[in-house]
Amino acid sequence: MPVVIRTESGHNQKKTPMSARRKRWDLLPAAPPDVARRMGHSPLLATLLYQRQLRDPDAVNAFLAADYRGGLHDPLLMKGMPEASARIAHAIAEGELMAVYGDFDTDGVTAVTLLVQAITDMGGTIKHYIPDRIREGYGLNNLAIEQLDKDGVRLLITVDCGIGNVVEVAQATALGMDVIITDHHHPPAELPAALAVINPKQPGCAYPYKQLVGVGIAFKLVQALVKGGLRLRTLRGRDLLDMVALGTVTDMGPLDGENRVLVKAGLEALNITQRPGVKALVEVSGLHLGKVDATAIGFMLGPRINAAGRLDSAERAYQLLLADTHAQAKTLAEELNQINRTRQELTKQVHAAAKALAEADGRTARLIVVIDGPDFPAGVVGLVAGKLMEEWGRPVLLIERGEQTSRGSARSVPGFSIIDALTRCKDLFERFGGHSAAAGFTIANQHIPELDAQLQAIAAEQLTDEMLQPSLRVDAEVGINDLNWELLADLSRLEPFGQANPQPTLMSLGVDVVDARPRGADKQHLGLFLRKDGGATYEAIAFRFGHLADALRRHPRIDVLYTLEVNEWNGERKLQLNVKDFRRA
Repeated sequence: MPVVIRTESGHNQKKTPMSARRKRWDLLPAAPPDVARRMGHSPLLATLLYQRQLRDPDAVNAFLAADYRGGLHDPLLMKGMPEASARIAHAIAEGELMAVYGDFDTDGVTAVTLLVQAITDMGGTIKHYIPDRIREGYGLNNLAIEQLDKDGVRLLITVDCGIGNVVEVAQATALGMDVIITDHHHPPAELPAALAVINPKQPGCAYPYKQLVGVGIAFKLVQALVKGGLRLRTLRGRDLLDMVALGTVTDMGPLDGENRVLVKAGLEALNITQRPGVKALVEVSGLHLGKVDATAIGFMLGPRINAAGRLDSAERAYQLLLADTHAQAKTLAEELNQINRTRQELTKQVHAAAKALAEADGRTARLIVVIDGPDFPAGVVGLVAGKLMEEWGRPVLLIERGEQTSRGSARSVPGFSIIDALTRCKDLFERFGGHSAAAGFTIANQHIPELDAQLQAIAAEQLTDEMLQPSLRVDAEVGINDLNWELLADLSRLEPFGQANPQPTLMSLGVDVVDARPRGADKQHLGLFLRKDGGATYEAIAFRFGHLADALRRHPRIDVLYTLEVNEWNGERKLQLNVKDFRRA
């Protein structure tokens, strides 16, 4: 069990406004001495591995190595994969027109890109279809299916969608198409009657790793085709891994098991990519090839790809990823960059409006916060719901109210599965789907009040006070004078960081603030110099804490929570603390 370290306001939560609530610090247990000795690593690294449920030496070595050659499973173990790969091979041999139909987010766009590129290189004839978020919504739709039928498509392959499209798959089948579903979302009780359904989470699937995202499953499909005798003519399998890394990290796939292996290899491929679109995207994001990590994907590259599908058309992102020339790629990357700026501004506006609406009528006191209104564009409701969930420490549903039907997104706290909760309310939805932490849905307006009521009842059964208390994970306590390059090297062995393998958060107690100054154009960030007992002075950055500079000068002795990073500037490399939280010592 974690050791609970309460902040000063921890005893007075009921009187503290939710927007001002301090987070609980949960210090995770250190590895027992015998376990650390058996691992043969430093005490800190042994503790970090122990906390990730890695205790057996073989499991530890496999995790640290993340070996591409030995760390991947046989794709044919996946239920539906033998039938799907055989049908695609037949279509290639016979010159049949295929279509790959994907979602409009980064996972869907990268999966579409990967399959179009691979199947074309194998000699197949394939077109793509990415629905418009506003006009068509998520998943298969009958108008698109009818158009694909008119185009002569005989084999329809979905990526990152389709697992809940029972009616639409029946429509495609009635028109004479064969349908292959590849998806990673939570399977409903009734699966579509497709030629093959590939989803490692479906009942009866023996595939040992269940957490691949859509682009990961698309890559396994390509592996199955190669294993069945088809040949990539000009590509190598590894040439596709940049797409796997982009989609997996952006879709917040857990970076453990096979995902870790694929993303590690994918980052290597991305950093030496010859793909003009990725080069242009890296450049416009202010990054440099050779230094792109999972954090850069999650915060810089992925959002720009996602922005196209949120506010404009995901077609732009698809065209970027398959651009032939640098000039074309640069134009598209700059367009995505501008769309992303618009998305950022719109997100701020919707966040402020939704927050004000919920706090005005006391809605934030409910166990689950449901907010609906006509001015919450569907393209950003998921982002805003996530931000509000983090601020309020409870599940949030944000809904764009339409004239008769509405579309919404849900984000949940750890331990409370939002997709399970929505499944218990399934009769209220026109469609829904998602994961334990995030979901999307379409609902008739008349059912929104009943949805709210049912969710409150479910939450009363399942949500505990501990789930509702915002908290920060603390991996280890480290004396600030013990920070050095060797310690950072130990931390780096756990990369790539992301979902299920977060960058380790360290805690140092009794640290002196030598200086504290607001930073940034709007002074919202905080630059710090920290020291203890006359030791070395460390630079630190605390994002969005600029307003506390004066308070720190008055009370300069603190406990600090941070990640340890490298700050490179003008050819000089320094250790830097990225501060996540602090309190009076």
